[in-house]
Order: sequence, then C-alpha cells, then structure tokens
Amino acid sequence: MKTVHSITRRAFHRVRCLVNGICLACTWTVSTLERLRMLSLSEIYTKLRENEAFDLLRRPRVMANYALSRWEIERQPTLMISQPTGAEIELTNRCNLACTQCLRSKGLKPYRLGDMAFDSYQKVLAQFPYLLNLSLNGFGEALMHPRLFEIVSYTKQLRPWLKVGIYSNGTLIDDDKAARLVDCGLTEINVSIDAATVGTYKRVRRGGRLTDVHLGLRRLLHARALARSRLPMVGVNFVLLNDNRGELVPFIEQAAEIGVDFVNCISYASYDWGFRNQRAASDYQRELEAGRRRLGELGLRCKSFPSADLSWTTAERRFSCDHFWRALRVTFEGELTLGCCTPFKEQYTYGNLLEVPFESVWNDAPLQRNRALAAHGTPPTPSCSSCDRFGKDFFREEELRHGLPIVS
Repeated sequence: MKTVHSITRRAFHRVRCLVNGICLACTWTVSTLERLRMLSLSEIYTKLRENEAFDLLRRPRVMANYALSRWEIERQPTLMISQPTGAEIELTNRCNLACTQCLRSKGLKPYRLGDMAFDSYQKVLAQFPYLLNLSLNGFGEALMHPRLFEIVSYTKQLRPWLKVGIYSNGTLIDDDKAARLVDCGLTEINVSIDAATVGTYKRVRRGGRLTDVHLGLRRLLHARALARSRLPMVGVNFVLLNDNRGELVPFIEQAAEIGVDFVNCISYASYDWGFRNQRAASDYQRELEAGRRRLGELGLRCKSFPSADLSWTTAERRFSCDHFWRALRVTFEGELTLGCCTPFKEQYTYGNLLEVPFESVWNDAPLQRNRALAAHGTPPTPSCSSCDRFGKDFFREEELRHGLPIVS
C-alpha cells in the first residue's frame, strides 16, 4: 500500500510539473516582447558592443531562455523551467590579503583552501549552456589561479557571446599579467580598493599596498591601449566601512585620474561576516550624496550606487531574497551553493556538480523547498536568518548608543 501511495504521489507530482511547465513555456514569447519593448535599439546595441557580444544574436535559444528566466525571477515559482543566465564559478578560494570586512579576518574558513582543476572547470561549465554572465570568483583572488588565462580563453572560444569577468584586489597585476588579461579575452575586471589613502588601505586591506594597486591599474590600461583593444573593461569597487569614512570622494577622483572605465560598485558592508557597523545612517547618506555629486561632475559612470531607501534595515521588513532563482556559485570543489555573501556552504550545498548533473539539482526537493519558503517571506536556512537579522540590525547598535531615532 505504501509503495502504491508513493508511486501515485510521484505520478501526480510529475503531471503537476508538466502542466506548470506548459503554462510557463507558453508565456515566454509575450515576456520576450515585453523585454524588447523596455530597451531601445540603441540600448541593445550599446550592451552588445560594450561586451563584444554580437554573437548572441545568433543564439535565439539563449535569448529566449533569458526572457523566460527574467519572467520566472519576478514571479518566483517553485519549479524553474528556465536555466540560469548568470553564475559564479570559483576557480580558487586562496587569497593573498586579509581584508577587515572579509571572513578571513575573523578566522572563518568555510572549507579547505584549493584551486579548481581545468578538467573540473570544463565539466562544470558544460552544465550551464545558457549563461550570459559568468564571474570566475568565489571567496578567493582569481589571479592566484595558475591557469586563469587559459580558462578565460577556453571559455570565450566556446561561448563567444559570454561576458566573463573577475573581481580582484589588483595587487598582483604586473606587466606580464596585464598583457595576458588583455590577450585572453576577459570581458571585465573589477578591482576592489575601499580606500583613498595609504594608511586606510593598509588597515582595511591588510597585506597589500595602495600604490601597487594603482600601478597595476595603470599597467592594465596601458597594455589595453597598446593592443588597441576595448576589453577588458576596467572598474573599481568601494565598500563603505567604519575605517574609510570620508574617503569616497577622493576614491572617485583617483579612479577618474587613473582612467578606469567605471566605478563598478559602491556598497554597504551588509553581509554577516563579523563586521559591525559603527556609523549612523545620516553619516553614510552625507558621504554618498557627496560621492554622487562628484561622479556627475567628473562624468564617471557608476554601475551600482546605493539607494537612499534604507528599508532593508527596518525590523518590520519582510524577508526577501531572489538568489534561489538566479544567483548560483560553484565552489572550487564543485559544490553548488547560492551566489550570495554567506560563506558557510554546509547550509547551502545542493549537490556536487562533479558527481551529479545540474539538471537533477536545479529542481530537486531542497531547492524547491527553499524557493517556496523564500517566496513566502520565510528565511529558508539558519544562514538566511542570520543574514536577515544582520541587515535589520545594521544601524541599530549605533543608533541606540547615541540615542538616535531608529531608521524607518
């Protein structure tokens, strides 16, 4: 009886999945048209040109999957018909620095250190045929991987339309690496700096020197100019910390003087790695407004700038996270995790892609369960709960200490 009941339940589940799949598949055409209407032809051309991704126009299935993926991310179904359009593949989790806002400075090591083998990378990449955006990062410095340039070249030959980027601390960019970063076909490199003075950089990015980073950026831009190439696009990042108060504007001015293509990201240190904010919301807002004005005055593009909306720090905020539908990371050992800033893979591992195929994991019971919980505003895992609490308490300690009104 139990066996019959189990078979009946499985059959019902398959029928329900099939019906859901047909309904979702029937909407992708409408979704594609809606997406195209949102972008002008000049905007589409600009995006394709910036990433040298015109080959994408010859991949209608990839474009259709993107439209369906965006539609599903907005609606957050438990069962996903589309495949991921973006992912992180961690080539290494080794790093040459110990930044104060990083888990390494707190003695946190989510798993053993190591590099992904080239054949493992090939096996993992093959399981994501619809990617548009690939970051070769996780919790490490990509330039420390011994076969980084070979991996990037292989990826671009296999998927010419794919945007392949890395995040780096920039301390290892010598003349040879600068030339190879240009030659390998990398689309974008974003260098995290978080300081504008030598003293602050030494405190927040322990083990590195700001002068080396600036020199590395100049080397890379010079190598790109010599090659008469547009790529890789070069960006810089600034995380707002306790120790770098007042340095956002000079950071922006230095970026403009060096000649980078953009500031990729200005952000709060809003991840639960042990960082504890000691700055009031008004302090952040004043510095951000000054930074926004300076960006405009210098004509320097910023891809990601914090919103003035601080509702993410309010206690009443409903849990909201779309990572279960769109943001994935594969660790150097092949474990499939969420592509968020929570490092503890034991809470997030959904399977090892060197042992099981991605298709069997993407809609397996654990991910479906967590999607259902997240869609209803419930943190699916203890790490999600910790992240949620951290955001809500981000300003609370400072405000209570000084008797300031709680952000609302």
